[in-house]
This record gives sequence, structure tokens and C-alpha cells, in this order.
Amino acid sequence: MPVYSEIPAPHSLSDAIECFWHSRQTSGTAVMHRVVPDGCTDLLFIRSGDELVLQVVGAMTRFQDVRLEPGAEFLGVRFRAAMGAAHLGVCAGEIVDEVVDLECLWGAKGRRLRERLAVAKSVSARAALIGECFPIASARTPVQQAIGMLERARGRQQLDTLASQCGLSIRQFRRRCVEESGLSPKLLARILRFRYAWQRADAETGEQAGLAAECGYSDQSHMIAEFRRFSGRTPAQRTNWSTNASPNSTST
Repeated sequence: MPVYSEIPAPHSLSDAIECFWHSRQTSGTAVMHRVVPDGCTDLLFIRSGDELVLQVVGAMTRFQDVRLEPGAEFLGVRFRAAMGAAHLGVCAGEIVDEVVDLECLWGAKGRRLRERLAVAKSVSARAALIGECFPIASARTPVQQAIGMLERARGRQQLDTLASQCGLSIRQFRRRCVEESGLSPKLLARILRFRYAWQRADAETGEQAGLAAECGYSDQSHMIAEFRRFSGRTPAQRTNWSTNASPNSTST
């Protein structure tokens, strides 16, 4: 099973970066791991055997099953909603549900970073190398501020209120939200609400109606439908997210 841990982002970057995260596949057999949407863009360094990959993972609208080879190691940078595109130099809307090699975006700079990460002696040293690539986070744009409010509210915020705070019409806010985050405001709100419910599912074992109310769903069936939409599973199936698997199987 993968061993997962998080590393706090430097204070200068904490408004843009939620955290650095590290994962290592410790099982002696391949594992299929289900990744679910969270509204974020990630920068990801992967070491698997002799293969070294540095890539950008765009905001997701659906779950994906990823094969983890024995010994595979991952170091990720999870950007806050709407904050990844500007720091990575990419249009958020162009990489939704896509994975792009960083060298395609950064050219020689991306290649040099991958080479430096390959010889770094520790996870913390690699995280520091990546952090050095990003300037101190500048002040958020009004749209980024509104999306940050939506993120903190776990998707439970009136969109017309957010648009008004930006001095934009709902249509204008929708267009800018797609530009900044890759997702429409309504879809982003749904994903942020699902993310919180997904994280809370273990703590609310056996009390799905209470979980649905806590997370702002109209009822339990609404929450179950959203879980199936974004994860392919029900809240009761939240555990065992990774399973030992043969090369062609997927987790369920």
C-alpha cells in the first residue's frame, strides 16, 4: 500500500500552495490507486525504477485509476484552487483532465529541475528545490480571492455573491473562473464540497445522513450520487481506496 505524508509549504508560498506531499509504494506488487478530483493543480515528480518524470496534472473532473509500480516514489506540489496556472505558466482551461510534461511548458528550465531532483539526497531537499522555482506569492486577483473564499467554504457559497465581490456579472465570473481554475464555478463548488465529504467519510462511519447534512447536500441520495459521479464509489466504499492489482485490473 502507498505510504503518504504531507510537508507544509514555505510561509511565503502558503497562499498559493496547499502543501507538498510525498508517497511511496511499499507493496511488492503493483497497485491500482484511484485518484479523485479535488479542484487543484499539481506539479508531480515521479521516480519509478529508472524512469524519472516531472509533470503537471491539471484539475480533474472525474476519477482516474493510476498503476503504482513496486517502489514507485512521488513528490507532489498541490496548488490551491485557481493558483496553479499562474505559477506554472499554463492556461488552466487547457490542462483540465490532462497530464503535461513540465519540460513542454518550461523547456530547459524544466529539464534542469528534473535533473537536480534526481540527485537530491532527501525528500525535503527535493521540496526545497521545487519551492525555489516559484517567487513569493503575489497578491491574489479579485477572482482568485473569490475562489479562495469558495474553497474555504468547501463549495458552500452563493456564486452571485462571489461574482458581485469581483465586480463582475455571473457570466463574466464564470469565464474568469474557468481561466483561473480550469473549472466553472458550479463544477468547482461541487468538487470542493465532494472533497470535504470524501475526507469526512471515514469519521462519519454509519451516519451518512448526518454527513450529507454536514457537507451541504440536500439529502443522502444526493451525496451518494455525487460520490459516484466523482469517485465511482459510494461513501460506504470510501475505504480500501488502493488495492493490490494485476497490471490490467482497476480498483472498484
